[in-house]
Amino acid sequence: MAKRYDQMEALVAQARPGLIVEVGVHRGIRAAKLCRWAIDSHDEPVNYTGYDVFDTMDEAFHAAALNGKGEPDREAAEERLVAVARSGRLAWGFVVGDTRQTLHGTTVMCDFAFIDGDHRVEAIRGDAAALDCPVIVFDDYYVPGPGGELPDLSLYGANAVVDAYRAAGASVELLPHRDRCDHGAYAVLAVVRR
Repeated sequence: MAKRYDQMEALVAQARPGLIVEVGVHRGIRAAKLCRWAIDSHDEPVNYTGYDVFDTMDEAFHAAALNGKGEPDREAAEERLVAVARSGRLAWGFVVGDTRQTLHGTTVMCDFAFIDGDHRVEAIRGDAAALDCPVIVFDDYYVPGPGGELPDLSLYGANAVVDAYRAAGASVELLPHRDRCDHGAYAVLAVVRR
């Protein structure tokens, strides 16, 4: 698994979230970790909501969304969260479908959000706009690969969305660990605090 995700443990410990939203659950690996870290950070119960298309979209959608990890697996994600919920301190649920229909245009309150769903700029922008959250972590902020490789940043990645937050005065931190993507660029986590 990519090393950049491990950096979120310290972010969760600092934020001590009671309400977590994740866009792009995939197989629930990070969901389970986020919830465990949140449970460990304070004594209150944790509520987690995960948004994902799961089995509602075909390969063409995943290719267009630049989803390189393979198809999401709802059953695996559920098993991981059920295991964490055995602590008695986690309530969780999934919202299944394309966030352009299930999330965009709404307002969802949370304490901590992680966005790693559809990698198209417009989808990321809509996901972030729906979240009323003081800490949003964006995956797939791209920095050039060793040969200058980058996807088309006007179409893909969190760069345009994160840079717009920075221009509007939000605090933006690019975390140091990076992982090489299939397109040659490196992906880093971008933390937006507002």
